[in-house]
Amino acid sequence: MSDKKAVTVTIYGNEYTLKGEADPNYIAELAKYVDGKMSEIGKKSSAPAAKVAILASMNIADEYHRLEKAKNENLKLIETLEKNLLEMKKSSDGSLKHSLEQKEQLDKAKTDAAEYKKKVEEAAAEILKLKKDSESGSKATEQAEKYRVEAENAKQEWENSKKAAGTHKAEVEKLQEELEKLKGELSAEKAKASEVLIEEEDYKSKVSHLNAELTQVKEALEKARQEAEKSRPTKPAPGPSPNAAFLPSDEKLASLFKKIDAILE
Repeated sequence: MSDKKAVTVTIYGNEYTLKGEADPNYIAELAKYVDGKMSEIGKKSSAPAAKVAILASMNIADEYHRLEKAKNENLKLIETLEKNLLEMKKSSDGSLKHSLEQKEQLDKAKTDAAEYKKKVEEAAAEILKLKKDSESGSKATEQAEKYRVEAENAKQEWENSKKAAGTHKAEVEKLQEELEKLKGELSAEKAKASEVLIEEEDYKSKVSHLNAELTQVKEALEKARQEAEKSRPTKPAPGPSPNAAFLPSDEKLASLFKKIDAILE
């Protein structure tokens, strides 16, 4: 237990000797604060020192309680903020944590499989070595049994890892099936689009062929009209021409040419 130290202080014009385990400078600061409060009240009132001391104590107590209340409110606010931050962090990390857990399980399954394979190979190598180099049959049997147990344990660990990997494999296969289904639907749509393109190309080819035939007909009609014009006499004799029954009139030819042009367009 430390010794108490005596400190002489002045409060409201009176000297007091105080003893305590605290730092003397700290005690002097407290006394100075109390003296300041009493002096402030004494300037406003002519009350005796005892009453001034009580009023100063009430003011100091009021300040203390206000600070405590503000402190508690700040602590509650800090706790609320921390709680909200934790909830936000949990919400944002949920999906990421799930993905990381799945990846960790798959990685662990792969690691366990590699370790199991390694242990089996080491056990087999040790057994072969014991068979070749052992001097005592019982010692070799004991060591072989030890490695056999280790191999069984490793096998069990491998089976557990295999089960865990199987679960994730099923999920992956399901996703692959959905992907293949989408690929099939896309291929079907592509096939339909190809059929439409082929039909469109056939239609264009038929239209082009028809345009060519119409052009030939138009040219033949034009040629026939020109030949008819050449063979028509300058001063026709009275009565119908011998070719009038077989050749169309100019108006009919013009109308026919317009229809052909409209089709070609």
